[in-house]
Amino acid sequence: MSPIIKLPELQNLLADHPAFKKGHLECYDPRVRSLVGNIDCAVYANSNSGNSFSLPAVSCIKFKDALNIAVGTSTGQILMFDIRSNKPYFIKDHNYNLPIKRIDFHTLNDDYVLSIDKKICKIWNRHTGKNLTSIEPATPLNDMLNIPGSGLICLTNDSPKIFVYYIPTLGNAPKWCTFLDNITEELEEKPADTVYDDYKFLTLKELNTLGLSHLIGSDLLRAYMHGYFMDIRLYNQAKSVAEPFAFAEYRKQKLRAKIDLKREKSRVPLPIVPTVNKELAEKLLHDEGDFIVNKKTNRKVGDTERTLSILKDPRFRSLFTNPDMQIDVNRMLR
Repeated sequence: MSPIIKLPELQNLLADHPAFKKGHLECYDPRVRSLVGNIDCAVYANSNSGNSFSLPAVSCIKFKDALNIAVGTSTGQILMFDIRSNKPYFIKDHNYNLPIKRIDFHTLNDDYVLSIDKKICKIWNRHTGKNLTSIEPATPLNDMLNIPGSGLICLTNDSPKIFVYYIPTLGNAPKWCTFLDNITEELEEKPADTVYDDYKFLTLKELNTLGLSHLIGSDLLRAYMHGYFMDIRLYNQAKSVAEPFAFAEYRKQKLRAKIDLKREKSRVPLPIVPTVNKELAEKLLHDEGDFIVNKKTNRKVGDTERTLSILKDPRFRSLFTNPDMQIDVNRMLR
């Protein structure tokens, strides 16, 4: 058993993760024989990843100061704790389901956290989780070193060479390699947004639906925010295999929509008869119908065409809207 032990500089506290208690973080005070604190990290890691079948273990821990501690899990989550509470105030997910190998707090910019797993190194804000940048080399990563007070990062990996990256946003170059600042000033350019025209964004739930969850961690999926980017050609192939009748259903929906549109166009709208002088309006509408029929047969209909404009003419609008203009049919018959 090789427990993980870290000692913050501002207090006498040991954090331990014994192998036989998966997902638990135990805290000891050298002056006291008994356990002073125990946090079940597996519960929060499972709730964030949505995977309740495996029990995640604590893979690494890192103290920021006397109160704040970051806990990395074997399923790729980083839990930010205030030791006065047993609930994390923020959870960051690498989305690769790989154990977190090292966590580091930047000494110059306290808000930034550096974390790595086998596939990627991420630099993110510990309050919001927003990524500053990420480094994803072709070879598996083993460890990380951030030169204190600078933007220089060294990544050990399975290749013979150590990868060295300089990020000016994190800080200046160390005193022993100040020439890096001059190089970056010459290479500085405006940032451009990356457009993924040939990729399809999928969430973890959609990957499980397509049966492609086994591709997580491979070169076919690129983790981004709460999901993954996949080549659109591979997505179309997987979609056709997982849903073989999707095209037939899509074709039926299109045909149904065309039929409904044709019915709407062929439907004759019913005229709206006003409540005032209803008999006169119905007579005018009847004459209008006779006029349309006779117009199609090219027959002369006399003054019928002039009567059609009465219902639409604004000068006669009050005749069909004002109750005082109601025609007394009984008095006309006398």
